[in-house]
Amino acid sequence: MKVLLIKMSSMGDIFHTFPAVTDLLKFRPDIELHWVVEEGFAEIVSWHPGVARIIPIALRKWMKLRNRSAWKEFRAWKAELNKTQYDLVIDAQGLLKSLLIAKSSHSNNIQGYDKQSARESWVSFFYHQGYFVDKNLHAVQRTRQLLSKIGQYAINHHFSFGIQQFFAPIQKKPKQLVFVIGTSWTTKLWDPEKWKRLTQLALAAGYQVDIVWGSEDEKFLADSIIQACSGSTRPDKRMSITAVAQKLVAATGVVGLDTGFSHLSGALEIPTIALYGATSPTKVGLIGEHTHNLQLENPLDCMPCHKRQCKLLPEKSTDCPPCLKLISAPLVWNQLLVKLASEHIEN
Repeated sequence: MKVLLIKMSSMGDIFHTFPAVTDLLKFRPDIELHWVVEEGFAEIVSWHPGVARIIPIALRKWMKLRNRSAWKEFRAWKAELNKTQYDLVIDAQGLLKSLLIAKSSHSNNIQGYDKQSARESWVSFFYHQGYFVDKNLHAVQRTRQLLSKIGQYAINHHFSFGIQQFFAPIQKKPKQLVFVIGTSWTTKLWDPEKWKRLTQLALAAGYQVDIVWGSEDEKFLADSIIQACSGSTRPDKRMSITAVAQKLVAATGVVGLDTGFSHLSGALEIPTIALYGATSPTKVGLIGEHTHNLQLENPLDCMPCHKRQCKLLPEKSTDCPPCLKLISAPLVWNQLLVKLASEHIEN
């Protein structure tokens, strides 16, 4: 049975889908799973052994260009897709864009969330079958439930992201920490002085600190931390997603923000602390015993705002918002030590 799964982005959403794919291939070994994913994230999907074929798509680029060239590329992509006849297409995103891709398959069996469950409710009217899944559940559990209802099998509390084996040959580096300092929203960024203080605490405790960066601004921040904290390091060049994953797997622990690489660290079952302020971890935070989503103990009235601009700061300010600035470096360090101690007891 050939099944097409549509979950194109983002990085964190793809990681949240892995446990559902693990379930599906466990309970339905008759399925040959193909996955449509944004081309920039195709390498991530390749880590999961249950995916028989990866179908990269450049939808973000085409939607941005909206010209004849983009339309021509899309038509060629669609023609290639239609060379395969799918018994079932699963729209696991529940958005207009994912619906359009599902319909492009020309399948007569498209399934997804029902109108009460889909992120854009009206898309469910175009499915051949929709299923109710509580919107208040974590994204991992929502996708697991959706695929279990489509595949007609029961799931339990325990789950696996299914990608650990891909990185099994990588050896752990004792007392190696990785800090993920960047994210796409300025309201998700932590105070640079707090990063420096955290790095000092780690170095003083005998740990090595490597700082992952992905943009020039993040590289500049990493250099300022290194200048203030002799002994900390950063990669010389921007790394691929797989290279970052390899670095995370080798680490003893990770501290990051609400960003894809923090989710990756959690998916790889590395002790990970993720800092949250403007966004909420309730539905899309890190999940699993190895992780901890850290917020203010006494949240501000405006939390979570889910805004790219903090209303408590001047317009266009890039300063750290109060919801994150009030999280102290010693608190983060102590929470990381708790997770590291738990990992030591387990092993």
